[in-house]
Formats: sequence, structure tokens, C-alpha cells
Amino acid sequence: MVVPSIRVRNVVPRRAGSTHQSGDQKLAVDCRHGRRRPTGDDVKGRRIEARPGQVVDRAEPLSFQFDGRSYTGYAGDTIASALTAAGVGILSRSFKYHRPRGLLCGAGHCPNCLVQIGDEPSVRSCTRPLEQGMDIRSQNAWPSLDNDLMQLTESVSRFLPVGFYYKIFHRPRFLWPAFEHLLRNAAGLGVIDPQTPEGSYDKQYLHADVVVVGGGPAGLSAAVAAADHGSRVLLIDENADVGGHLRFDRPDETVTERIAQCRKALDQAGATILTRTSVVGWYQDHWLSAVRGNRLYKIRAGAVVVASGAFEAPPIFAGNDRPGVLLASAAQRLLHLHGVIPGQRGVIVTASDAGWAVAVDLIEAGVDIVAIADERPEPGPPEQHETLTTAGVVIHQGYTISAARGARGVDEVDLVPVDGTAAKQTIRCDFVALSTSWIPSAELATMAGARSHYDETLAEMTLEDLPEGIFLAGRVAGPCTAEQEWIQGSAAGTAAAAGGPSHDSTTGTTPIPRSSQIVVSPGSAGDKRFVCFCEDVTDTDIETAVAEGYDRIELLKRYSTVGMGPCQGRMCGLNSIRLCAQNTGQSVQETGRTTGRPPVTPVSLGALAGQKMEPVQLSAIHDWHVGHEARLMVAGPWMRPEHYGTPEDEVRAVREAAGLIDVSPLGKLKLTGPGVATLLERLYVNPWKDLRRGRVRYGIMCNDEGIILDDGVCARISDHEWYVSTTSTGASGAVEWMEWWRQSGWGDGVHITDMTETHAAFNLAGPLSRQILQPLTSRDLSHGKFPYMRARRAKVAGVPCLLLRIGFTGELGYEIHCPAGYARYLWETLIEAGIPHGLLPFGVEAQRVLRLEKGHFIVGQDTDALTDPLAADAPWAVRLDKDEDFLGRRALTRISEEGPRQRLVGFRTRRRADALVEGLQVVRPADRGAPEIIGWISSCRYSPTLQETIGLCWLPTELAEQQDTPFHIHVEGQLELAHVHHGPFYDPQGERLRS
Repeated sequence: MVVPSIRVRNVVPRRAGSTHQSGDQKLAVDCRHGRRRPTGDDVKGRRIEARPGQVVDRAEPLSFQFDGRSYTGYAGDTIASALTAAGVGILSRSFKYHRPRGLLCGAGHCPNCLVQIGDEPSVRSCTRPLEQGMDIRSQNAWPSLDNDLMQLTESVSRFLPVGFYYKIFHRPRFLWPAFEHLLRNAAGLGVIDPQTPEGSYDKQYLHADVVVVGGGPAGLSAAVAAADHGSRVLLIDENADVGGHLRFDRPDETVTERIAQCRKALDQAGATILTRTSVVGWYQDHWLSAVRGNRLYKIRAGAVVVASGAFEAPPIFAGNDRPGVLLASAAQRLLHLHGVIPGQRGVIVTASDAGWAVAVDLIEAGVDIVAIADERPEPGPPEQHETLTTAGVVIHQGYTISAARGARGVDEVDLVPVDGTAAKQTIRCDFVALSTSWIPSAELATMAGARSHYDETLAEMTLEDLPEGIFLAGRVAGPCTAEQEWIQGSAAGTAAAAGGPSHDSTTGTTPIPRSSQIVVSPGSAGDKRFVCFCEDVTDTDIETAVAEGYDRIELLKRYSTVGMGPCQGRMCGLNSIRLCAQNTGQSVQETGRTTGRPPVTPVSLGALAGQKMEPVQLSAIHDWHVGHEARLMVAGPWMRPEHYGTPEDEVRAVREAAGLIDVSPLGKLKLTGPGVATLLERLYVNPWKDLRRGRVRYGIMCNDEGIILDDGVCARISDHEWYVSTTSTGASGAVEWMEWWRQSGWGDGVHITDMTETHAAFNLAGPLSRQILQPLTSRDLSHGKFPYMRARRAKVAGVPCLLLRIGFTGELGYEIHCPAGYARYLWETLIEAGIPHGLLPFGVEAQRVLRLEKGHFIVGQDTDALTDPLAADAPWAVRLDKDEDFLGRRALTRISEEGPRQRLVGFRTRRRADALVEGLQVVRPADRGAPEIIGWISSCRYSPTLQETIGLCWLPTELAEQQDTPFHIHVEGQLELAHVHHGPFYDPQGERLRS
């Protein structure tokens, strides 16, 4: 039933044409046009008097600039609240059509408030605290925010339909590069300055028994309950202080005291509270990532209580993106936290009691609320109904909004009956506050594996089938009152601390329907109706995309880009799903939802790439390296000598005399037991059961998809004892991988001992290495007694060692493994013995040149997460006909039958290596336009031995098959000619290392 629109005469005369003065505020209001006429200081233009609960400090004014104009705010303001107080309505321009946008959510969930501060783009002005002297600029506007010429794109929007970049500009083909350049220049929001000085970023590791995400009433009570049970508690909230929505609800001394008591209890219990911190991802075993400013937290939790609440989302109607259209919760934040009113003459649109409460708050702050439209047939709470009617508010029961119009903001709105039984009402106003839809902030729970279910009654997504250790409390679990939030939080915190089964803590709650059932407002016409504010996607775009065949929500998202902007679907996710369902004839539950992936909110690349804060591992002879002026480099967790003198001299020493390198970072594992051979057969692509005692074999370890994980050599010391080496950076991963499969039943009676840190290893290489080592040991090192790829135990200078005769450098060489306690003595003894023969210590750089001359690849440098041994030019290492099944066999069999698409091969070029860097693109020249990228350079060095530049690169198989096939490398805008080379560049027959 629609209650007729009624107007009750004001008990307090309306302020049209009069001046209302309150505290430090003096405003003149013209109700005919709904515009304010500020008097006095601009900072006081929309400020109300100071009240309890406000966070601004009026004793500390802050000056700042926005697009070159000076403004003043207060300490405690956000950038957006200060600008709103100063009467600035337009904060940004939209992505596609460059429409003016103003404050919408006030909570950092939408793209409307994104600004640039110095060199930092896309700053959320509604959450970033205001600071003295800030120089703030608008984004995505030229030449200015008020007069953006790019808004002309809206006039040709009929030629830019959804997915237009897939449909046009592709013919004639030679013009595509020009169109591509135009599109790329038009895309994007902020500006990145490559010359910006590097910031300071760090990481911190935290551990807690119970992590509570969200500091509202549910989160606070959960944290207190868990702490009372003796748990280590970590409470995280994205806002400036705990309290959640209670901070910007109507001030209540009782509630304020209750929050303070919770905070005191948590402090006394030793709980950790992180505010202004966003949890951006959940990973396996309750590993959480969170960001606070320039710091990334890596958190391991025993249990997680998700009390992240719910947030409002805008309805779909014509002109719903105009400045002056904002969510009711944003109006409350402005009013109760910052003492700012959103305008002078407003309309409230709601589908629950929440909108009525906002209307009462704004009226008490002196705002002229001219109408409230409630989609429900029944009126709101009697007390609030009486307050509104007494204040002269027109109540449109059973109405909703269909359009907002205005030149640069909102001048008037159209209200229409939900059932279409009455005429529309046009009302003059300068803002409209919306409270029609609430969306649970459930991203973390769905990442953890909880399933979403659409509740038709509530018109909301709810969660079910929570994984172990995940608990829900408060609004994220469903509609509830504030008191119910306190109760639910306490129950969830108690269960999390006790290790009980996961649940959503909603027992005993009263369902409170609070979201609109309407998808698109009836009667909406004229202006565009936006679904996704980030990408300017309209309801018509969704309808068109579905008609073109993109009728699955995941496909629809990728084709239309709905939900792929800065808000990542938080504002538009549910509306897009409901529109897709409406256009396909399915239910919302059948339509499903897109997959939630981390990060929940944007994270700067600097935070991800900041200091790792991991233990630094040092060789047992690290001090010797430092004392001999070695230049150190980071290699995984290790600090290693890059070179001592010049890498060229070190390479020559190894090729002509001898060199000694510290290879202690290599993984060193001792495997014992009768099942070692079987375990290695299943983990490596090589055969092992036929390896005899005292022999060494190179091996490649793959996962079940045939992807290379690690490589190294394995030596069989006795029937049941093996010595396995791995790469330096992959040592810890290899141990875990082996241990995983051993415990899975593949290693019958196998025991794995990690000796990486307890043993040192040196590689003595060069044609004179035998002459240097032989006087130090009684073991006969002659080729007949100690041939290539053999292992021998021996004492070297009295130190018990394991000697492996292998040749990564391509020369006669001995890898000497000894207990770390003897490392310094043995190293210095070898150096002293080798000096008369011309021995030099050499570092990682010389080693890389030496291995490249032999054509050896390095796992992690020449391979990536998609590289298999066949593509890496190592088919000789793969034995698909082994008796034992092994990881990757099925995948490698398929690849062997189909053939790899790309291959890793060597190349030669005349150009000096200093101009060729790893990562350069291999291209196929084109007659017109840019060359086609067909490969890349993975390794490249100048060889002082060969006196030419050599390297390894990835090429299409057809190009890599023939020796000396020419191809081009794109270098600084020029094409450099190179030629394919198969096999080792140096000593292709391997005669020197077998000598």
C-alpha cells in the first residue's frame, strides 16, 4: 500500500530566506535552489558546532591545496571531509566518460574520491588523514577538473559500447598501433613518475592464537572473550579507531563507555590492536596478509574471527553517479566524525529504518530534509516518524528514486512509486542520501572457502559451510541489531579461543530485512544508470553483453570489466549479479558470484616488494671473503662473493690454471635407508636404481605437471646412503618437497638429514686443480682411479671430506664437502697450495660466465614456473620408460608427443654484452608496425675465453631447431642480429673436464 504524500506544517519554521546561526557556523540558505551562501571562513561553510564523538580538533587548523587552490581543514579531517566542508563537490572524473564524481561512500570502498598526492596516485581521499601543507591534485581530467575536455567522450558514447575495444579499430590493420596508442593514453587514472625517489617499506611477522578482523561491536566483544580465555589476540581494523559503525552512529555516552571498557580490557590482557590496517588476503592455514601504510604484515593465526561488518551499496537509477548523490553512511561519517553536513536541502531514499535515523540526525544538525522515500509500504519507527513529520518532511511511503538531475551536481530528483500506481514526484534538493542495500564484507571468508548463498528475503549474500577455524560475528553474518552484534562477537571469540567448530554465531538473532529488492529503479530514464562506478559500466552495457553471449557472470565480468576497477566489485558486485540474473532468466543463486581473490583492497607494489626481513645466511668463511675485499651479492637467503678482482681475470684463471669458489650455499642432504632409490626414482625424472656405489649423476626434479622445481647431483655413497645436492635458492624447498613425499609413503625407511648449514663446500676447478689438491690428500686423484662423475671419501689436509668429481665450470674440477668447523682452515690451505700454480678465488659472476660457456642453465633464471625439461633442452635427462612412475611423467609424455612450443637454446652475437641485458625481447621484424615478440633472453654474458657475447634465450621451436638460424633481439629501439647455437660454446666434447 502506498501512503499518500503528506506535508505537515513545521513546528519550527523552515529556514527559507532566513539565516540560521549555530556555534561557529553561519549559513544563509536559499531553499528555492537548495544552494548555500557561505559567510565567513570557508572552512566553516558546512561545519556544525562541536559535538561529542567528533574527531576533528578545531584548535589545530591545517592549510592545504587542491588543484592549486588553497583551503583550510582541521586535524582529524580526511581530505574529502575538509573539501566537503569547504563546499567542493567534484572530487574526480570517471574513467570512461569523464563524468564529474563526488563523495559517495566515505569509507574507501568506491573510486569517486581518488586523488593524487605528490607522486602517489589513486589516494582514497575519504580515508586519508589531512596533513599540513598537502598538495592534492585531481586525476583523470584535462585541462582541469571543472572543465574536462575528455567529457566529450560521453557525447559519442553510442559509438563506444561495452567491449568496443574488441570490435573496432582493427581495420585497416596498419592503423591499429595508432589507435592502441590513443587508447592507452586515454586509459588510467593517476600519473606515475618513474623518477620518484624510492620509499621506505618494510614487513613484520606476527603470530596470534586468535585474529579478529574488524573492530566494531562484534569484533571488540570477540577479542575480549578470546583474551579472557588466555589466548594471544590480535585485533585489526581499517579505521582510525575501534568502534566500527558505532563511531559514526548517533552519539551515545553508554556506547562510548562500553567501547572504552573493551579497549581497556584488551590492553590489560596484552592484546595487540592494529588500526588503519587492512587485511587484504587469506591464505592456507590461516596465513593473513595485512597492510598499514608502508608496512606489510604477515600474520599466522590459530583461528580467525571475521567481524568485518557490512557496507552500503548504491541503487541503480538515472544519474546515480552525480556529485551530491551519496550513501547515508557517508553522510553520517561526515556529520558525526567531522562535523560536516553534506548539503543544505536533502532527500533521503531508504529501504530500512536506517534511512530514517539518518534523516533525524541531519535535521537535528540544521539540514533541511525535504522528503524521505521509503520503498517499504509501512512507515519507519513511530518515534522517528513523528520527528520527521513534525519537522515538515514529506514522507513518500512505497516510493523510490528514479532519477537525479543537475548541471554540476544534484538540483532535483524524481521519486516514483514502487508499484507504479501513482505519479512521480519531482523535488528540488542539493543532495540525496541513499540507504537501500547492504553487502556483507565477506571477502576473507570466501577466500578461506566459505560458500555464498543468496537470501531472497534479505536480498543479500549470506555465508555457509565455513572452513575449520573461521568464525563469523556481526553484520557480516547477516542482519542484526547492535546489541546482537555484541552477543555474537562474544560467542565467536569464546569458540575461537576454545578451538571449537566453525560457526557464524547467529543463533538467537532476529532477521531484519534491510536491503532493497529492486534491481533497477522503475521509471529511470534520460541519464545513464551506472552499475560499476569504477569502469562506467551501465545497466544497458550489462544487458548488451548478456545478449552478445556473455551470460555467465565470470565471462560477463571480463568482457564488460564490471567489478575490475579500484573497488574490485565491492560497490557493484551484487548489482551486476542481479542484473545478469534478470537478463538471463536465472535466479541470483543460479547465477553465482565471481571468485574473490586477494588483495581485497589495493596494495602498493612497494609494500609487496619491501624488505623481506628474513634471516641472512652466511657461509662459514664469510669473514674471509669480507677481509679479502670480495664484492658481496644476495643469492636467495645467502650473501655470496660476486667477485674479488675482475670477473674476466677470474674466468681466465679457471680456464688457464685454477680457481676456487665457495659453494657452501648449495643444498646438501644425506638420505639413508633402503627406500632412498625408490624415493629418488619418483621425485626425479632420471633413473637411480641402476646407479652404482661411488658414482654421481645429475638429476632434475619436477612437479606433477612436469615443471622443473630444482636440479643438482646425487651421489650413491653406499647401498643405503646417498648424498644429494640442490640449488642454493631451492635448498629449503627441496627438503620440504622430499619430506612431504617421504611422509606420504614413498620413502620406506628413509631418513633425510639437511646438512646445508652444518657442512661447507668448495669447488676447485681448472686444468691444474689436480696438481694443487693431490699433495694434500692420500687419495689417488688420477683419472684412472678417480674418473669423472665419481664420489670418494678422503682426508684433505687432515680434514674428513667428501669429494665429488663434477664439472659445472667445464674444467677438471673437485667439489670438496667438509664439516663447517674446518671450513676456514681448509679454504686457506687450498688457497696457499694453489697460489704457486696461479690459483685465484672466484665469485658467482665468473661462475655464471663459465657455466654459460658450457651451455648450462640455472633453475630460476633460465627457467620459470612453466618450464619443463624437454623445453629446457634437457631431453637426455628424462627417462619416460622408467619402471617406477614419477612426478610429471604423464605431463612430460604428452609434451614429448606434441613437442614443446618453445625451446631454450644458446645464441651468439657480435654486440658487447653490456648492451644486452637479461630480459630483452626476441622479435620477428614486421613490414609495418611494431615487431612481434616471439621470445626473450634469459642469460647473456661476454665470454673472455671466446671473446664474443653468448647467452641463452627462449625461441619458438621451429626457429630453434637449426644451428646458426638468425634472429633479432630488440635493443634500445634497434634490432640486433644473433644466431642460434646448439650445445656447449666451450669444449663441446667435454674433453677438458674428463681429463
